[in-house]
Amino acid sequence: MTLAKTLTNNGTATGYPLEEDPELPLPRSGRFLHCSVSLCGIFGAGTTLTVLGQPKVAPTITLFPPSKEELNEATKATLVCLINDFYPSPVTVDWVIDGSTRSGETTAPQRQSNSQYMASSYLSLSASDWSSHETYTCRVTHNGTSITKTLKRSEC
Repeated sequence: MTLAKTLTNNGTATGYPLEEDPELPLPRSGRFLHCSVSLCGIFGAGTTLTVLGQPKVAPTITLFPPSKEELNEATKATLVCLINDFYPSPVTVDWVIDGSTRSGETTAPQRQSNSQYMASSYLSLSASDWSSHETYTCRVTHNGTSITKTLKRSEC
């Protein structure tokens, strides 16, 4: 027995002969067997598909300077960028120090009780690095838009 497979592309039907598979028990009563297959797009590695269940919301950013206790130890300085109340979840964070981009450690977004997300990013510097620069910026990119929060060391 030979089966025919019909594919539809833009309304055009094309038949392709298939050999019978002896492992596949098919009815031989003269009835038709109909099988439907839907092929969907396949995404590559790193692709994120977001199905929006609520409106997009831009994040609220709060930037904290190193604590006085940490600076008194005179060994390191950690800046913290809190990113709250955003939807959907993907965000990227860059740190900019006096115009030069640096990378920090950013947590994966976590869902909050309000169904929006939160994340945080940390930039660890030596105490001498902290005191040799003036402007520190946390730059968050969400839905293709960059949002920044800046602090000046001299104002801390």
